[in-house]
Amino acid sequence: MASSRPRRTIRPAAVDDAAGIRELYGFGDVQEFAARLADRRTAPGTTHYVAEWDGRVVAAFAVTALGRLRPGGRGRLMLHEIKLRPSLRGAGIAEDIFDWLAASRAVGTEAELLALAPLGQRPSSFVEFGLSESHRAFKWPVQEGGVRT
Repeated sequence: MASSRPRRTIRPAAVDDAAGIRELYGFGDVQEFAARLADRRTAPGTTHYVAEWDGRVVAAFAVTALGRLRPGGRGRLMLHEIKLRPSLRGAGIAEDIFDWLAASRAVGTEAELLALAPLGQRPSSFVEFGLSESHRAFKWPVQEGGVRT
């Protein structure tokens, strides 16, 4: 899906990106972001990425490889933790991420992609890239104090 959109650099997130990622979230502690990026045990099987534009972090996202037991099943990745700089929504950043996933991770040719979105939302980039609703996600939230009620 070639276009004339400006291109961003997409690369694995590094500890030095913590302040830029914190800006995207709009809350949190830079040191906690840095610690989570430094500790690979925080999210086994997951790689966090940033998209940069002129050296500035404009998006962050995570990709997790999901194991498949089904014989003949294609590889499957999950796209999640997607954060875009609010002032740049609509600037083609999400589309660049999908182009990158197709080119670098063979999404759409060798691997399926599951992408998480907030309830009731279907981002326009999902529509543009032909993502269709196929699963429902449910979460088991952490209870305060670790006690189930």
